[in-house]
Amino acid sequence: MASFRVSTSVRLFVGGVGGIRLKLAIVQAVAVAVVIAATAEGHCGEVFDRVTKSGTVRMGVTYNRAPHGFFNSEGKWVGFEVDLAEEMARHMNLKLEMVKVNDKTWSSMLSRGLIDGAMCRIRHTRSLESQFDFSVPYFFDSLHVMVLKGRFTKASDLTGQKVTAVQGTLAEKRAMKLLRDAGDKMAEKNVISYPDRPSCFLALGREKVAGWIDSGIILLEYASRDPKKFQLIRLPGGVESVAVALPQNDSGWRDLVNFTIQDMAGDGSFKKIYEKWFGQETPHAFPFSGAIGIWPE
Repeated sequence: MASFRVSTSVRLFVGGVGGIRLKLAIVQAVAVAVVIAATAEGHCGEVFDRVTKSGTVRMGVTYNRAPHGFFNSEGKWVGFEVDLAEEMARHMNLKLEMVKVNDKTWSSMLSRGLIDGAMCRIRHTRSLESQFDFSVPYFFDSLHVMVLKGRFTKASDLTGQKVTAVQGTLAEKRAMKLLRDAGDKMAEKNVISYPDRPSCFLALGREKVAGWIDSGIILLEYASRDPKKFQLIRLPGGVESVAVALPQNDSGWRDLVNFTIQDMAGDGSFKKIYEKWFGQETPHAFPFSGAIGIWPE
């Protein structure tokens, strides 16, 4: 089972289940008071005003990246970020209008005001921070190696094996370092680079290489094409945060989104969604490696 951590800066347990509900009710009341106060002081932007007056939130959600958002065999739009967007809207008491976005379209649609937020496996980076605001993270990514199931149990087992990565990427450098650190004297020659990800996936599937190193969120998508054939092994190193991208300078809207994600972490609804898509028994097992902090009252 995935391990979920919540910041200890606020205590959620007070006298059993009834206490938890009372505490969450207080947190939600504080959240509403904060955004109302912000509106009165003129700090909320047009998105917060429009969303609260219309009762509808337009959330851009990925539709072509399993398991975050995709159309299943029955033609239904499903996925982790789909469920997350739906639950967030319920917590906000808003009607959800989901808009299809992808890696190339979400930023322009958000900039043009066609959506109120974007959930498209978006990493919170410094370069994007100059254009957008971000929520607290809801997914934590890191470099992984994808291998054929049952062949390896840990990254060091790849010593002396050929591995692949996209040419010129951080993953390529990490692949060489991984093999060198494991004592592979042929590390540079054992890393077979390809110009794109489909080529890496094809090489692994044809067993030309023993593993493919890339970000976990990317490898999950490819592994979902044949989950019985592939598995992921996490590599040591830093964690990258994935968050909701939001319009800049709308503190009331950003606070409402943040409070909603934190409330979901506190009441267990976030964990339920995460386990549904990334739990140990799912085809896309991906242990939760970060923490959603709940701010003190």
